[in-house]
Amino acid sequence: MNALTVFSLAVVAVCSGAQLPWFPGMYGAYPGLHPWYRSGMPLMPQPTMKAMAPGPMAYNMAPFAAMAPIYSQYGAQNEFGQYSFGYNAGLSARNEMRDAFGNVRGSYNYLDTDGKVQTQHYVADALGYRVSGTNLPEAPAPATPQYTPEVAAARAAHQAAHNEASAATSAAPTTP
Repeated sequence: MNALTVFSLAVVAVCSGAQLPWFPGMYGAYPGLHPWYRSGMPLMPQPTMKAMAPGPMAYNMAPFAAMAPIYSQYGAQNEFGQYSFGYNAGLSARNEMRDAFGNVRGSYNYLDTDGKVQTQHYVADALGYRVSGTNLPEAPAPATPQYTPEVAAARAAHQAAHNEASAATSAAPTTP
């Protein structure tokens, strides 16, 4: 067995130790490491309840901090001209990829001033640049044409003549 295989197996064995169900965690197996264990304090502040006259109960709880958004980014490229990159910055995100034929596809989103998430998808390929999104204006629906009575009568007469000609053509015998 070569050294790279042995090293890879050792890394997998070490990393998988934290995923075992009986693994008590970093501080669980060694109570002397963390100062809270030595002092006998609980790990998290416990809420206390005050005795009051009959009525609504009040709890004194420690304030909690809002969770911070997850920030991440990635990027990759190869010798064929293919690439992909992206990021997630909490209130905005973007990803884009290019294949070996030069086609580019991507999307991005952000939080606008009204508090709505706006998303755009785009494609750049042989057909050109196309985009679709949640904040793009939409054209009004085309209105149906309103014909004057003269034009409507002429259209009806033309359609009747067309129907007669079609019926005559289909009823005529075909000669070889």
